[in-house]
Amino acid sequence: MKTFAVIALSWILVAASLTAARRDHHGKQRHNPKRFNHTTPREASYGEIHLRADHYHRQLYGIYGADVWKYYVRNATLLLIRDQPPKRVGEPQGYYGCSRLPGNLDEIAQLNRSGVRWVGLVDRGDCMFYKKIQYAAELGAVGLLVRSKTDEIVLMSTIGNHIPSLMIRKTVGDAIQRDIADFGNGKIKIKVTRVLVEEMKEKSTQQPAAYQESGGSKLFPSITCLLLSCLVFFSCTP
Repeated sequence: MKTFAVIALSWILVAASLTAARRDHHGKQRHNPKRFNHTTPREASYGEIHLRADHYHRQLYGIYGADVWKYYVRNATLLLIRDQPPKRVGEPQGYYGCSRLPGNLDEIAQLNRSGVRWVGLVDRGDCMFYKKIQYAAELGAVGLLVRSKTDEIVLMSTIGNHIPSLMIRKTVGDAIQRDIADFGNGKIKIKVTRVLVEEMKEKSTQQPAAYQESGGSKLFPSITCLLLSCLVFFSCTP
């Protein structure tokens, strides 16, 4: 009986370790709004973005386009819009969203046929901001995230477009693209809400630790100590 208990506790420790490792990699990773103080426009409207999947939650912030008047997205899926394959060997795959015929048009059409609301993710460059948003809206997107080329964010000119559109920092966008590679394109849920300037100022004055990684994996040390204590008890009990 004692041997069985020791083996069972060992398996529980292994399972808990694997779960904690996954959550450490895909856990609640939050973008610190304090970094917005230096490079963002004074009159910008901020958006709070939540991305969720299995054992995964990423919270980040972006800046709405200058002429956006719709701010909220709920019950939607994040989709990386891929350009047509490069014509020359060795050229990198593009994600600019400057065409009505993207490379993953079939994937987009499947989401639309299934009635899935989706938000596109594209890169800055190759065409005007308002064109990216226009093409995304025509393809069926209910919102658009634009990844900056650097960690500096500019106020996008989005005149004539009526879906929520935000610019996010390059480092954050790169991390999201890695998450999409892990979970699959169209498998991460997204929610976008507006954050008032006063709220952003309040968040910026708080300690950065409040926005750093947190989540279920923080319970792992306590659980581990408890299980190890039980393991030692059963091992020493005659």
